[in-house]
Amino acid sequence: MKIELTESNCGGQLDQGSLQSLEEAMRAASRAEQRLREAIDVLPEGIVFLDEEGRYILWNQKYAEIYERSADLLAPGVRLADTLRIGVERGDYPEATGREEEWIADRLSLMERPGTRHEQRLANGRCIMIEERKTESGGTIGVRIDITEIRKQEETFRLLFERNPVVLIVYDLTTGIIRQANEAACRFFGFGLEALTGMHASALFGEADWPEAQEALACDCAESSRIWSMNRSDGSEVECVLSTRLSRLEGYATTIVSVFDITERRRIERRMAHMARHDELTGLANRSHCREHLEEVLATASFDETVTIALVDLDHFKAVNDTYGHQFGDGLLSDAAHRMRELIPPDALLCRIGGDEFAVIFRNFSRTQAELVSRAIITALSEPFYVSGNMIHIGATVGFAISPQDSSNAETLLRYADLALYAAKGEKRGTCRSFESGFDVAAQEKIKLIFDLREAIQHNRLKVHYQPFVDLESGEVVGYEALARWRHDVRGEVSPDVFIPLAEEVGLIETVGKFVLETACREAMHWPTHIRLAVNVSPLQFRNGNILATVINVLSATGLAAERLELEITEAVLMEKGPRTSAIIRNMRSFGIGISLDDFGTGYSSLSYLLNYPFTKIKIDKSFILNLEHEMNSREVIRAVISLGRSLGLTVTAEGIEREGVCEYLRGEGCAQGQGYLFGKAEPADKLSFAAKRDAA
Repeated sequence: MKIELTESNCGGQLDQGSLQSLEEAMRAASRAEQRLREAIDVLPEGIVFLDEEGRYILWNQKYAEIYERSADLLAPGVRLADTLRIGVERGDYPEATGREEEWIADRLSLMERPGTRHEQRLANGRCIMIEERKTESGGTIGVRIDITEIRKQEETFRLLFERNPVVLIVYDLTTGIIRQANEAACRFFGFGLEALTGMHASALFGEADWPEAQEALACDCAESSRIWSMNRSDGSEVECVLSTRLSRLEGYATTIVSVFDITERRRIERRMAHMARHDELTGLANRSHCREHLEEVLATASFDETVTIALVDLDHFKAVNDTYGHQFGDGLLSDAAHRMRELIPPDALLCRIGGDEFAVIFRNFSRTQAELVSRAIITALSEPFYVSGNMIHIGATVGFAISPQDSSNAETLLRYADLALYAAKGEKRGTCRSFESGFDVAAQEKIKLIFDLREAIQHNRLKVHYQPFVDLESGEVVGYEALARWRHDVRGEVSPDVFIPLAEEVGLIETVGKFVLETACREAMHWPTHIRLAVNVSPLQFRNGNILATVINVLSATGLAAERLELEITEAVLMEKGPRTSAIIRNMRSFGIGISLDDFGTGYSSLSYLLNYPFTKIKIDKSFILNLEHEMNSREVIRAVISLGRSLGLTVTAEGIEREGVCEYLRGEGCAQGQGYLFGKAEPADKLSFAAKRDAA
C-alpha cells in the first residue's frame, strides 16, 4: 500500500522537514520489514505473524509451502479464522470432517493459550506441529514444523515394538513403572497386557535384586553379561540377560529393555560355536579349527617334541560324486571319515579341510609312526564302500610334514604337507610321502612357470603345430592334428605334457583351447578341402558348458566347413555324466563335426562309451603301439579294437607309429589310419606337406 503524504491529509501541520523525516522513517520501516522477511524465509520452520485481531501480517516461504492448498487465501489483513473456514469447506483439513464448526472453534481457542503445542493433519497427508506465542501488542507468532517423517518413524517403531519376537518393555525411570510391553513380553512373563503395563518393575526382578536392577535399567548399554533371575506370573523364575536403551517416549524419561532367555541363547551359541569349528557333514574339526589347533600345539610344544600334519586326499572321489550325485558323495565322505576316526590315536585331531581332503594332526609322533597311521588310512580307504546298495572303490593318497624338522610355522608346515601330497599324487596314487626340501624348490619353480605361461598367452607366444595322420592303405595324408607349442626364452621348448595340465590347473585351458581352435581353423582354410583338421578338447572346456558355442562361432568366423573339423576328447570328458555332456556331443555331431575318442584303451569304461555316444573315430593309445613288437597282449588288444571299430562303423587310428614294420602290421590288421614319427613330427603350418612321409625321426 502506498500512502501519499501531503499537507492537506496531514492537517496542514507538517513542514517540509517533518515530511521528510516521516518519509525516511517509513522507508526504514520498509527496509526492516524486508530484512525480517529475508531472515524468516531462510528458516526451516513455517513462521506466521498475526495481529491482535487474528489477521495475517507476514509469513515466510516455508509456511506457504506447508499450506500449499490454502496458499491462494493468504494475504495481509485476511483473518486466519476465515482461511480455516474456507479450507474446511474445500476439504483441506480432513480431520475436521463431520465437526467443522467445533474443529474451527477448538483451533481458534488454542491460539489463546500461548505455548500450547498441538498437531494438525492436512489433506496431502502431512502432519504439522503447531506452536503459537502472544506478542506484547496482543498479536501472535506461530511456528509450523512438518513432523510427518517423525510420526512415520514412530509408527514404524510402534509396529516393530509390538510385533517384535524379542521381549520388550518400556520402563519409566522416574516411577519404576512399566509403561509399555509387547506381545512377546506378555507371553514370556505370562501376564496380560493390562497387568504388565502399570506393574512396578521390581515385581519382575524380586526385592533382593531390585536395587541393582534399578541401576542397570538406568544405563544405556548393549546386552550385558549379568544374568538376572526374573519372575513369571506362575511363580517360576527364568535366567535372563538384558539390553537397555535410554529413550524418551511420549515425554517420559524411559528405558527400552530387551529381555533374552539365555537358556535357548546359550544352546544356540554352543551350536554355533561347534558349527564354526566343525564340519557339519562328518562332525570332524573343520579347516579353521585345524589351523587353530596346529598353531596351538606348535606354540606349546617343547623343543624336542614333534608335531606332524598329514593331509589325506580321497582318490577318484570327484568321479564318484559326479556320477552318482552329491547325496551319494556325502554318504561316502561320512563313511570314509568314520573309518579314519577308528584309526586315529586319542590325542590326535582328525579334520575335514575341504571337499574330499582331510588332515590329521599328531603330537609327539615319530616319522615312522605317522607313516604307519597314514598307510593304515590308505589301506582302510582302499577297501570297498557300500553306499545305497552300490559297491564303490576309491582310495587315498597322503602327504605329511613334521615340526621342527621341516618347519615350526603352522602356515609353512601346512604348505609343506600339501607339497608332499602333490608329490605323492604325481608319483602314484595310493601312496604316502613325507616332505622333502626339493618339493619347495619345485613348487617355486611351478609358480614361476605359471607366471611365464600367463605372460606367454598374453603376448601371443604360443604356437600351433600340426602332425599328420595318414591313410595306411594309400599312404596319403588325410588330416592334421593341431598341437599347442610353447618355446620359452630360457627353458626352450616346454612340453605340452607340462604346460597343458598346468593351464587346466590354473584356469587358463579355455583360453589356450580357443586360441588353438581359432588358429588351426583359420590356417586349415588354406589346405586342400579333403584334408581334415583334428583339435584336442580338454574336459574342463566341456565342464563350463560353452564349448559348443565356441566351436560354432569359430567355424562361422573362419569359414571352415564343419565336416572338416574333428574334436578329440578323452574318457575324462565322458565321466562328467549327465544330460549336458551327452547333449553337447550330440549337438556337435548334428552340425557335422566329427568326434574322436582319444587314448582308447587306457580308461575304465570305453566299450560302454562307444555304445552311448555318437563317435566317428577311435584312436588306439600309443602305449599299445610302442609295445606291439614285444608284447603279444598288445597285439591282441589292437586286433580287438580294430575289429570292434570296423563293426561299429568307426574309423580306427593308431598313434605312435615309428617303424615301418609296425605300420605293415597295422595295415594288415585293417587299421584305417596311422599317426606317428614315421609319417612326420608336428610342424608349423608353412612347412606342411600333403603327401605321406616315411622318414622316421
